[in-house]
Amino acid sequence: MINVKVERVSPTAIWRNVTFLNLATFLALVAAGCKNINYQDRARTPLKPMVSVVHSKSGDFDTPPRVLEGNRPEYPEAEADRREKGYVVIICTIGVDGHARDYGIELMTNPAFAYEAVRAIDKWKWAPALKNGRPVAQKVRVPMHFNVL
Repeated sequence: MINVKVERVSPTAIWRNVTFLNLATFLALVAAGCKNINYQDRARTPLKPMVSVVHSKSGDFDTPPRVLEGNRPEYPEAEADRREKGYVVIICTIGVDGHARDYGIELMTNPAFAYEAVRAIDKWKWAPALKNGRPVAQKVRVPMHFNVL
């Protein structure tokens, strides 16, 4: 006669072991993949459509300026290597021709982020503000976040 001892294992213990193994595998894959992120490819992705970057109503215009098309700013290479996050607020004037000019920096966490933000905004195509159906120059405030993935 063979004596076999059967132990009862709770489903919670099995789930805990499987979950830990899945989590450990996921973290290992993420850690391996993070070394090869190309931040510049992400920068070349188009912006999501913006309704407006003007946050207040004004008697200077009926319709605020808006971004028609543009790409995200390049992520500065040194900051990407350090996985540094940042924030920039740029103030500029959108002319009647739909081009940005007269840049000013309201707030920045790093000058490299401000530089890349201004370079990106300069390439954007804008719809100028309208007053009585005619284009008018208008200042806008453009906040930008630089986040690592």
